[in-house]
Amino acid sequence: MPSRRIADLVLESAIDYAIITMDLEGLITSWSKGAEAIFGWAEDEMIGRHAEIFFTPEDRQNGIIDREMRDALQKGRGNDERWHLRKDDTRFWASGEMLPLHDGGPTEGFLKIVRDRTEQKKARELQAMLNQELSHRLKNQLGMVQAIVNQSLRRADDIEQARKAIGDRLGVLGRAHELLLTGYGERAAVRTVIEKSVNLREDGHASQFSLSGPNLEVGPRAALSLALILHELTTNAFKYGSLSLPEGLVEIRWTIADLGGEPVFQLAWQEQNGPRVTIPTSMGFGSRLINNGISGATNSVETEYNPEGVRCTIRVSLSDFQSEN
Repeated sequence: MPSRRIADLVLESAIDYAIITMDLEGLITSWSKGAEAIFGWAEDEMIGRHAEIFFTPEDRQNGIIDREMRDALQKGRGNDERWHLRKDDTRFWASGEMLPLHDGGPTEGFLKIVRDRTEQKKARELQAMLNQELSHRLKNQLGMVQAIVNQSLRRADDIEQARKAIGDRLGVLGRAHELLLTGYGERAAVRTVIEKSVNLREDGHASQFSLSGPNLEVGPRAALSLALILHELTTNAFKYGSLSLPEGLVEIRWTIADLGGEPVFQLAWQEQNGPRVTIPTSMGFGSRLINNGISGATNSVETEYNPEGVRCTIRVSLSDFQSEN
């Protein structure tokens, strides 16, 4: 088979690659089937036109094609990793190179080979974004763990008490974090976070809780803070409040409220049928954690030690509450 025929077959078969030749001025002299598939222009539309047509306006202004041709002449090839244009003005990420064309003598033009690598670029960018998000979450998680350990040890009367406090708090943090491991920017349902935080399905006290509120989602950072707050409220209720008695009840109500014209997430914790409440004389780590509210958010926490039962109301900016950062 003649070599010319072989070359034509290669050009017709290599449809995943745009194979383009041009003269020393950058005018297109041949345009493969692969070039038609990738760029969208037919061969008769491109022959005689300058190759800068498929370069972006900013690359034309910066003389990128001239630099590629210069590199091909001086270095033997000009590498290309950049955005290119299709006929319909959409952009795709191109990977390719430019080579000098000659037949044993002076260079007569250039050969440019291009492949569409847009999906690979998107995959790399997504992976980088996922790595950044994982690093961000791990730093937040480790910061919370450090605070839990330090404050639990500082307030504990003995090692066994410290061990239990740390274990319980890390347990609820782990349960909340399980909800947030399915992907970047994953949110969790508020009801699910609450149920996990108070161990509603695991400790046999489900009948002492009443939960109600609309279907809402919470962002990863706020979910962890909310879980820890609810865990502390539950722990205190079992030790001193309504859950210390068989007939005691806890109502947890959440909704979207209005505060100064801005939507806020509002959660109310109300204890009933427990022992008479007395105002605590000191504030431990758990109380401070509750009063600090949702980490990194614009919020307010109001705790009322009413004789008939503790009431805690949390209000947090809805945008902060649902933020994925």
